[in-house]
Amino acid sequence: MRIKLDPHVFVSWARRFLAARFDRKSQVGIGLTISAVVFALAVWALSGLLDAILDNEWLVRVDRLVESAFHQRASAPALAFFDGVTQLGSSVAIALVVLGVALYLWRVNAHFLLWGWIGTNAGGAIVEYVIKSTVHRSRPQYAAVYLHGHSYSFPSGHTMGSTICYFLLAYLISAHPHVTQRARRLVWTAAVILVGLIGFSRVFLGVHYPSDVLGGLAAGLAWLAACGGIRRILIAREGLLDAGWSRPV
Repeated sequence: MRIKLDPHVFVSWARRFLAARFDRKSQVGIGLTISAVVFALAVWALSGLLDAILDNEWLVRVDRLVESAFHQRASAPALAFFDGVTQLGSSVAIALVVLGVALYLWRVNAHFLLWGWIGTNAGGAIVEYVIKSTVHRSRPQYAAVYLHGHSYSFPSGHTMGSTICYFLLAYLISAHPHVTQRARRLVWTAAVILVGLIGFSRVFLGVHYPSDVLGGLAAGLAWLAACGGIRRILIAREGLLDAGWSRPV
């Protein structure tokens, strides 16, 4: 028995499917589509970086050239400045931000947001550890001066942790209904600049290669996109939404 596929039925289904994926009012619409695209692009970038690093390709040579150039041209004031900047992406700083936001969310009874906030940040730390332990990339030769203890180089934990923490914080703030459009732009601008400075500081101080920082950014964005997609699906299926955040986040 042959099954005939009516092209008109298929086209109609495809149109409905695409319309649903770009629906701005649905949690499984444009938001979920963007999460899926960001996740796919970030994973693609991360896998490309890994292939180049593990195969000792041109990227490794560029990493070493950049490392040497920064080491030769770094001045004491600049090193002191970026040593301060890099502390904002340390595990201690991230933990303090996570704790502070968690206490606030608990206080306003935003429990669904609270567990999402904690789970995303904690899960990101686990993903970072797994990648580092799997890749086993050694640190740059000048890294010992600004390192405390031993850890692997790829990806940059400061970059990945700050990407997850500060971008998610910017997202939570910008999604609150009482925050103005201008404030949302300022918050996101500040988050992007902060994460960029933290990532740059890791290269400038000689504790990471540029590809480590790019890997941390890609891994952080992939994890954020995955968690964001899961959250949207849960909201759509279970109707979960915290009081005080009338705009679904």
